[in-house]
Amino acid sequence: MNFCFDCDDTLYDMRSPFDQARAEVLPGLQADPEAFYTQTRAFSEEIFNQVQDGTLTVDQSGVLRIRKACEWWGQPVTLAQAEAFQAAYRRAQTEIRMAPELEEWLADTRSGLWILSNGPDVHQRRKFSALKTDRFFPESHTFTSGQIGFAKPDPRAFQAVTADPSDFWYIGDNYHNDMEGAKALGWHTIHFDRRHQGSGPAADYIAHDESELTALLRQLEGEYNV
Repeated sequence: MNFCFDCDDTLYDMRSPFDQARAEVLPGLQADPEAFYTQTRAFSEEIFNQVQDGTLTVDQSGVLRIRKACEWWGQPVTLAQAEAFQAAYRRAQTEIRMAPELEEWLADTRSGLWILSNGPDVHQRRKFSALKTDRFFPESHTFTSGQIGFAKPDPRAFQAVTADPSDFWYIGDNYHNDMEGAKALGWHTIHFDRRHQGSGPAADYIAHDESELTALLRQLEGEYNV
């Protein structure tokens, strides 16, 4: 039995470093924290292909999305403020951590463990380093779209992990990229809907937090006698 994880908003909560940057750089911003974060993610998805193909750097995309989100909320920020926010966000990303429940399960499981994450290779592997994923995931089992050359939901991203997904489960937060992408190739799927954005038929199971997710993983391992 093999479990392949997305990274962002799956192995860790992306709002943690985002909220740290907001408190440091934009403490007076009047916007609901969850709604503001979700809006920035929507803008990030819109320009992700430009990051994947190298048209935009990670930092350029971060500056652009925070400026667009602040404008959307009617509280525009200067370029200097947006650059300061991105710098603070990058610093906070060096402090990201997995939830204790997830680390406990990862330490105990006998299942195969993999990572497949969208994003530039160097940038994503910095996050892997901060999370200390090498405690649980072999280096040869970690993949990024920057490394592969194709981003989820492109079938070639998933095929870089395995050509036979009959015993593979993909766990991710993005319904379109993760669930629909994996299910189209015959993977089993677990939608980690941390942000309660809604799911659909491409998800075999749904979990909303690490406690639910790890309980489900233990249940599946019991059913499959792992």
